[in-house]
Amino acid sequence: MNEIGGTSLGDVPIETNTRDIGDERLEFDVAQLPLDPRLRISIQNYDTDVRDVIRRAYVQRGPCQPRNHEFPPKKMGNKDRRFCVSWYNEYPSWLEYIIAKDVVFCLYCYLFSSSDGSFVNGGFSNWKRKDIIRKHVGAPSSAHNQARVRYESFKNQRQSIQLCFIKQSHQARTEYRIRLNASIDCVRFLLRQGMAFHGHDESEDSNN
Repeated sequence: MNEIGGTSLGDVPIETNTRDIGDERLEFDVAQLPLDPRLRISIQNYDTDVRDVIRRAYVQRGPCQPRNHEFPPKKMGNKDRRFCVSWYNEYPSWLEYIIAKDVVFCLYCYLFSSSDGSFVNGGFSNWKRKDIIRKHVGAPSSAHNQARVRYESFKNQRQSIQLCFIKQSHQARTEYRIRLNASIDCVRFLLRQGMAFHGHDESEDSNN
């Protein structure tokens, strides 16, 4: 998990990506992409050629979840309320907390949802209404869960493609060996009989 406020961002490899877009050349360093959701550019505002690169960088980093921070109290009614770090355990892969504003965001929805809301724009901070977080998650067909499915598919996409290539490569090698061995057997048979390499009797009754 990544943290803002003097703590580690994790072992994120520094990678500079370059994409040709028409006559223009777009360059950016994904390691410099802001963790703070308030500073992030909407995914829809990136060129379509680089959106997946941006998404991959944020997926690799994971949600911003500072744990050693002293979360400030906020007066709500006649009680002081504050963000509970235990909520990370309930929503480990998408709940993000921003120290500077004392608000939470949703990583899934930022990366893969076309709908806006407090968990994407502005953040959520009504700590006495934890039920709003559950409401944000919603039913299986909710915008959040649709974004979650796209997030998980995207996260597993690279591994699935690599596995597919490995399987195809193994199958291709196996088929090549079969063809090679059959060709060698044919060559040995013809050499032993002193026969030409072109056929002279291709009838069904021929043993050759």
